[in-house]
Amino acid sequence: MSLLPALIFLHGLGDDGRGWAETFQNVVPPYCKIICPNAKVMPVSLNFGMEMPAWYDLYGLDADARQDEPGIVSASKELAKWIAAENQAGIPSERIVIGGFSQGGSVSLYYGATNRDKKLGGLVALSCWLPLHEKVIQDTSSAATSCSVPILQCHGQSDPLVAYDLGSQTNSVLRKLGFCNCTLKSYPGMGHCSGDREIRDVKSFLETCLPSTAE
Repeated sequence: MSLLPALIFLHGLGDDGRGWAETFQNVVPPYCKIICPNAKVMPVSLNFGMEMPAWYDLYGLDADARQDEPGIVSASKELAKWIAAENQAGIPSERIVIGGFSQGGSVSLYYGATNRDKKLGGLVALSCWLPLHEKVIQDTSSAATSCSVPILQCHGQSDPLVAYDLGSQTNSVLRKLGFCNCTLKSYPGMGHCSGDREIRDVKSFLETCLPSTAE
């Protein structure tokens, strides 16, 4: 079994994995494998049916917006397949950090919240939210016990698309679900993007979660 870790990171709506893969070359420890898959192209209701890379359909970005439950569940299952592939390659789940930006981060949070038995090395959630959170809370099997998987949330306080308040509410929901090691970092003046301070925080988080050898 390999002791080398992996990061699986999902891009945001309309993007692809290439830019994030390049960014993480200078962020993850040199011994860490980087996996930044691409979402399928599909019509997105939020953007008037325009086709673009998306993990699932989006109808809105506020807390009360309609949600594409089948699409969210399907995207989570795709993430599970990528994790399983790394497991089969010899990397245990404890040596895998998952994460994403915006819509990609929402998929990672949903997977983490609904697969608590799959002990992960950590979760990085940038400018995102937990979809279907009310249903997740109602699922007693997901909310029954505390979970020590470390979660780093990062969110710009001036985000015009995914409001900072939604990120803050997500942090409260995660704690309600029993995630006892969940940190929310906020960045004054930062919009719906990534910044240098945030990347430094992510780098520090990954170095802590994914040391060179399993401890």
